[in-house]
Order: sequence, then C-alpha cells, then structure tokens
Amino acid sequence: MTESGGGQPERPAPERPRLTPADVQAIYERWQTDVRRFLLAITGDAELADELLQATFSRLVEAGQAARPESVRGWLFKVAHNELRLWKRRAATHARWLGTAPPPAAAGTGPWEEAIRGEERVAVRRALTALPEEQRLVVEARIDQGKSFATIAAEQGRPLGTVRTRMRLALEKLRRALGEEARDDPA
Repeated sequence: MTESGGGQPERPAPERPRLTPADVQAIYERWQTDVRRFLLAITGDAELADELLQATFSRLVEAGQAARPESVRGWLFKVAHNELRLWKRRAATHARWLGTAPPPAAAGTGPWEEAIRGEERVAVRRALTALPEEQRLVVEARIDQGKSFATIAAEQGRPLGTVRTRMRLALEKLRRALGEEARDDPA
C-alpha cells in the first residue's frame, strides 16, 4: 500500500456491486423514454434511436456499476451520445469502404480516379457475391437498404446477436478478400 501525505495508507476505492436485473429494469423504466427522445431528436430516425437505446442499456448491463446511483441519468445520456458517435463513425467507414461515398481525401475526379473507383466497386461487388448467402443478405440489408439490425433480425426471424455476428463475419471476410486483391495488384 502507498501512503498519502498524512502518513495513512490509502485504501482502494470500494468496488460497486454489479447491478441486479431489478436495478436495470428500474433504471430502464425510469429513463428509457428520456434517452430515446434525446436520440430521436438528434437522429430523426425512430429505428436508429431504438437501436442506440438498446446499445446504451446493454452498456448499463455490462458496466453500469461504474455509475453512481445519483448520477445514473447523466451516465446514460453520456453513453447514449457515445453510442451515437460510434454509430456515425462506423456508418461513415462503411460508406467509404463500400464505395457509396467518395473518400474524404479524393482530390480529383479525372478519368484515372473514376476508373480506379469503378474497379474498386467491382472488387467489392465480387467479394460480396462470394460471401455465404446468410451473411450477404445481412450486409445488403444493412448497407444497401439502411435497415437496423433489429429490423433485419425480425425480418429474418433470427436473434439480434446472430444478425450482428453475421455482419461482423461478413465484414472480416470482405476485408480479407479486398486486401488480397490489393496485394495481387501488380501496380
């Protein structure tokens, strides 16, 4: 143990007990409407707000003991805002990665740049068609159609975790496939 300035040994901060399911339920019932309104006001998309709300309360289950009971409201709003920022970063990355938006540093739009982007789109589409069907359907629904994971899960009759796992596996396969094509390119 280290000693503080007064000569007394410092005691480690007591670890807060994990939240019980009843605690989580009470916090959810008390704050979910306010957090959802906050997310809906920012996003303007009810499905996205619901998805981010779910992610926020998932964080509560995982790490909610970090929040002091008197500041749980502020903790929830901070986590909701962080989940929104994370979603925006991922959406921008996916859009750039799949060629649906120009890369941020694209200086010119001359014939060479357009040809390269066209080749990249072809490579992405080729990699997409090589995916197992269940993974490809999730990627297309999420990226091309802009559906939330919850909507995809409901439409496919699959658990939300299964849909998210399929997306993650598909993205890993796409990264590997596109990375290998880049290495095979003689340029």
